[in-house]
Amino acid sequence: MDRSLKMSLSIQVENLRKNYKLGKLEPRLESPGDETEAVQEKAAVDGVSLKIGMGERLGIVGRNGAGKSTLLHMIAGLSSPTSGSITVNGKVTAIMTLGLGLREHASGRENVYIDGEVQGKTKAEIDAVIGEIIDFAELGEFIDFPVRTYSTGMKSRLAFAMISYLEPEILIIDEALSAGDAKFSQKATAKIREICAKGKIVIIVSHSMSAINDMCNRCLWIDQGRIVMDGTPKEVCDAYIDAVRGEDEARLLERFKSQALERVATSGWDIETLALRQGGTAAERVLIEAGEDLAIRTKILAPHAAAETVVGLSVTRLDGLVVLQEDTRVDAYRENGVVRVQFGMLPVVLGQGVYRLEISAREGVTVRARRSMIFEVYTQTPPSGGKPLLLYPAQASASTLSGN
Repeated sequence: MDRSLKMSLSIQVENLRKNYKLGKLEPRLESPGDETEAVQEKAAVDGVSLKIGMGERLGIVGRNGAGKSTLLHMIAGLSSPTSGSITVNGKVTAIMTLGLGLREHASGRENVYIDGEVQGKTKAEIDAVIGEIIDFAELGEFIDFPVRTYSTGMKSRLAFAMISYLEPEILIIDEALSAGDAKFSQKATAKIREICAKGKIVIIVSHSMSAINDMCNRCLWIDQGRIVMDGTPKEVCDAYIDAVRGEDEARLLERFKSQALERVATSGWDIETLALRQGGTAAERVLIEAGEDLAIRTKILAPHAAAETVVGLSVTRLDGLVVLQEDTRVDAYRENGVVRVQFGMLPVVLGQGVYRLEISAREGVTVRARRSMIFEVYTQTPPSGGKPLLLYPAQASASTLSGN
C-alpha cells in the first residue's frame, strides 16, 4: 500500500522564527575594560504558526523580501530555524527553481531514472510512468539528448513532469510555474489538482494572482515575516492587491507630487476638478488597471468661454513621449459659466508605466487654465517579451458630465 495512505500527511509550524545577521554594530563598553560587539539581526520569518493538512493546495503571496521563500526553505529542510518548531509528516519534494537540479551531461531519460531512484522509486515504477512523463513534457526525441542542449523551457517542463508523475507526498513550488506556454500551464494546473486529489499537499509561492486562484484552495499573505491573512485564494489575493495598490499610490504621489500639483488659472478660469475613476468606485485613483474602462472627470470654471474654446486632454509618458491627445469644444458642455466634461478610455490600452495626465482650457493658442496629475498603469497579466507602450492605439471620447 502507498505509504501516503497509511499516514496522515501534515505540516505543523509553531512560533517559527528565522534571523539573519546583517553585520556588527559599533563596539561599546559594558564595563571598564570590557569591550563587546553587538550583532544586528533581521527576522526574515517572525513567529509564524501554521497547520497544513492532506489535500490542501496552499498558495503564499507577498512582496519580495516578505519571508515567503525563507519559510519554504525551512519546511523543506533546506534551512534551520533560529527558534520554533516544524513537524512534517510525509516526504517533502521542493522545486525552488524548475530545472535547477537536473544533471546537465545526462539525457532527459537518464535524469528521470536518477531522480526516481533518489525518491525511492524502483525501476519498474519509473518504467510505468516514463512514457507519460515524456508526453507531458512535450520533449519527443529530445528525451535522449543531453540536458545541456535543452532550452530553459524544456528543462522546466521536464523537471515539473518528473516531479509530478513520481507522485511526491508534499510538493513545494517556489516561483517555478512560469515554464512553457499557456497550454503547458493549464496542464500543470490540472496535474497539481490531481496530486492534491490523492490526499497529497502542495505549497506554491507565486507573484501571479491568477496562478494562485487557479491552483490553490487556501492562501496565505505574508509581510515582514508574519502572516497577515489566511483564507480563500480570492479573499486573500483581493486584500493583498488592494493593500499593495494603496502603498504604491502613496509612494507614487510622494515621488511625483511636484508634477502632480501643477495648476494654472487666469482671469476667473480654473480646472476645479480632475479625477480618475475606475471599477465603479467613487474613490479617486492614481493606479489604473489596463484593459478596464476609465473615466476622466473634469469641472472647469469658464466665465468667458467662446465658441472656439476647447478643452484638451493629453497623456504623456514621463520620458516626454505623448501617447494620447484629444480636444473637444466646450459648446455642448458649458452651463452658467461651468464646463463639465468626462473623457472616457474604453478600455485603457496604455502599457505598464507612469504617465502624466493634463487637462487644459484654451482659446486659440492662449491657455486659460491647466491642471495635471500623475497616474500609473498596471496589469495583472503582463505580456511576455517586454513592456509595450500601447496594447493598441489609444483613444478617448468626451461626454457631458452631470452633477456638481
